[in-house]
Amino acid sequence: MKIGLTGTLSVGKTTLLNALRSEPCFKDFAICDEVTRQVRALGLQINETGTDNTQRVIMLKHIENIMLHDNMITDRTALDCLVYSRYLLSKQQITADTFNVIHKLFLKIWNMYDLVFFIEPEFDLVPDGVRSVDEGFRDDIHKEFVNTIAELKLYKDNLHYLKGSVVGRVQQVMSVYERVQHGGYGKV
Repeated sequence: MKIGLTGTLSVGKTTLLNALRSEPCFKDFAICDEVTRQVRALGLQINETGTDNTQRVIMLKHIENIMLHDNMITDRTALDCLVYSRYLLSKQQITADTFNVIHKLFLKIWNMYDLVFFIEPEFDLVPDGVRSVDEGFRDDIHKEFVNTIAELKLYKDNLHYLKGSVVGRVQQVMSVYERVQHGGYGKV
């Protein structure tokens, strides 16, 4: 099963991923840490300063994760890459060609995720030396998520919304996961 955590920056994706690591049912799952940090380690610009190269490499990393692992939980998904690419295109920081490539690749792999959990902003931004601390940027990206989900009708697929504390979010993930495992709603 391929599980993704998605949403704008500083919503608790990494915190939730780390909490899910200790769940016994995920002991054999590959845990895929955020690819954006890996891309930054390569010397590429991220966040609001992303480029054509950044977005293409990020999408390739998402494709790599989804193709290499039968069972995985990933911090960010191809949806994140598409949303950030939409934002960067609107700011003329990436080309239409790059955006079109990202969009086509997204459409090819989106349904390979069995479950995706979308986390909305509930907490203040916390500087970590990597993510942006610009609240306007975070709000813009969140709006792009909401618009992209609505335009592509992703809410009808495998997307579930999460809110609340880390413990509450873990319980929500586990509830959906168990229902899917036992033949309830969701794709598998």
